[in-house]
Amino acid sequence: MLSAKYTPQTVLSKTVWLSDKLFSLKVTRAPDFQFVPGQFARLGLPIDAADPLTPNEWRAYSMVSHPTEDVLEFFSVVVPDGKFSPKLAALAPGDTLWVNKTVFGFLTLEQFASGEDLWLISTGTGLSAYISMLREASTWQRFKRIVVLHGVRHAGELAYRDELLALQSQHNASPEALGNNQAKMIYLPVTSQEPLTPSLSPAISPDLLSANRLTTLLTSGELEQRTGIPLQAERARIMLCGNPAMVTEMRALLAERGFAAGRRGVAGNLAVENYW
Repeated sequence: MLSAKYTPQTVLSKTVWLSDKLFSLKVTRAPDFQFVPGQFARLGLPIDAADPLTPNEWRAYSMVSHPTEDVLEFFSVVVPDGKFSPKLAALAPGDTLWVNKTVFGFLTLEQFASGEDLWLISTGTGLSAYISMLREASTWQRFKRIVVLHGVRHAGELAYRDELLALQSQHNASPEALGNNQAKMIYLPVTSQEPLTPSLSPAISPDLLSANRLTTLLTSGELEQRTGIPLQAERARIMLCGNPAMVTEMRALLAERGFAAGRRGVAGNLAVENYW
């Protein structure tokens, strides 16, 4: 008997961003599955060989897809000795992936009052939730500028880069952006183990492409230098998603600048996701 808590969905396609490490899956979507960009679902697999038809291991994954798409898309990293991700990576079109009917998470733009600048800061697969937001037209209407920071170790880990560059090109060529002589979107990839190249970060001056960590760039002031935008609490709204150490350290650094999460009845200027 099918559980009321989850539904079996079929894998439609798989994109491998980096062999044996990063991949995305597109799966079918139940007609009544609803979510807001930034939320996540729990995905299940039958890990117990004694019961191969029942999902008994679950992990949280943000939806990359937009809420109006008829498929669900998920972005994952393979943990070599992990219990779940290697089996998820082994799925092929036609295989079954179980999706919990309940969605979770508060890393949504509803947390914010509209502002001047929206900063979407992530490491690794934390980028997932932001892709869904950037596919939503109202995101571009609510904020004058959007800065997307994606921190990785090596350039080969910059998944969804082509889509982000296309969005940057599209929105920076809009009449609004051209009329204000100001970029509507800045996509800033940051590599910690190797320097970037101008082709990977065409919007950034070549002398600002050294390898570094996001938190180091923030404390040194180079983050604002690379983007050309001051990080000010009164005008910026910031989201953090990714490596827990990065999120914790960045949150503390931003608190010193006046950034804080919202509380009941009071909109904040910082939103953080902790589902790792």
